[in-house]
Amino acid sequence: MKIFIAGLGLIGGSYAEGLTQKGYEVYGYNRTKESELIAIERGYIKDAGLKYLPLCEVVILGFYPQLNVTFLNEHKHLLKPGQIITDVAGTKVEMIPQIEAILPKGVSYVSHHPMAGRETRGIERADCNMFKGANFLITPSAHSTIESIEVIKQLGKDLAFKKITIIDPKRHDQLIGFTSQLPHAMAVALVNSDAYDETSSFTGDSFRDLTRIAMINEVLWTELFFENKTILIDEIEKFERELDKIKQALNDNDKVSLANLFIQSTKKRSGF
Repeated sequence: MKIFIAGLGLIGGSYAEGLTQKGYEVYGYNRTKESELIAIERGYIKDAGLKYLPLCEVVILGFYPQLNVTFLNEHKHLLKPGQIITDVAGTKVEMIPQIEAILPKGVSYVSHHPMAGRETRGIERADCNMFKGANFLITPSAHSTIESIEVIKQLGKDLAFKKITIIDPKRHDQLIGFTSQLPHAMAVALVNSDAYDETSSFTGDSFRDLTRIAMINEVLWTELFFENKTILIDEIEKFERELDKIKQALNDNDKVSLANLFIQSTKKRSGF
């Protein structure tokens, strides 16, 4: 099978590496030619250029959500009936209808989300090993078929993702708002609240683990936060209410209530 990857950044480059290793014939495109050259030199792709897009059965969009839309809008004339379009974007509700409106007749579209990444960016840091054991979410669209969903599911398996889940776009964005975007917001706020000169000398595992994702791609995450704005604000407010419970227990010198909050979190977390 021939695969075309548009956007050879950290995720797109890692996809290219992993799928090439699995025997797929992979081609690519990136707005900066340097990334294309790196992908060719490392053997991640066979060659680069938009001329390969119509020749491939699967087209993977590796840009940020709105750049995926822009790319398809500019190059929809290259799409052919029978092709399967997919993307790796972290939010779905805003983007999917825009892509559906662009698609030519006969082209399938199955969105998905690899739940893996790193604090770094760019194809220089690409590594398909990051996908091993990670979750792989498939969000079908009105332009999905049973066959196209199975193709995307197989790509997830070939990239060594552990659990593959099919979920509707709205539920996806709700859960991602809580499990991904809220933790990033918390990490950013925690680091930005630091008022101590000696912090680096006093950090342990808890602080390092909580703040790892505060090293953040500001362009990507600004777009993701605004794409999922309503849901994320709701999740932040729910978190604030839980944090207030801890503060209230401390203000009231209520050790029983505080201990119960700890017990509740321990039981919930152990169930994961």
